[in-house]
Amino acid sequence: MTDEDSRNLGYLSLGMQHLQIALRYAERGRRAFFDEENPDTARLIEAELRKAYESLNRLGASFWNKNPRVPRDPIGKNRQLLTHDYAGIAREEIWRIVSEEARPLLHLLMKAKISTTKS
Repeated sequence: MTDEDSRNLGYLSLGMQHLQIALRYAERGRRAFFDEENPDTARLIEAELRKAYESLNRLGASFWNKNPRVPRDPIGKNRQLLTHDYAGIAREEIWRIVSEEARPLLHLLMKAKISTTKS
């Protein structure tokens, strides 16, 4: 396994873990997410998505070359939004990411190819 493949495996694993956690928090439902009296669910989901997309954005060229079906541009866009535009991001957009994009992305990532043999 190359150093890049080893890093990719670590970033992929972290990204998938944080997506799974965000999805578990999202199981509390839309009402809990948008509850102004108790914003914990929204904060937890946003934090987990931020960690997930930051990890996935660090995947190297060999990952993207081996996995062209994984949507690189949306990952970068969501990472930018969650990491740099967090003060201005609408809650609706965070809910859309977790409720519409996270699960299909997780399924693609679970099928991703990473070399695990010595080169």
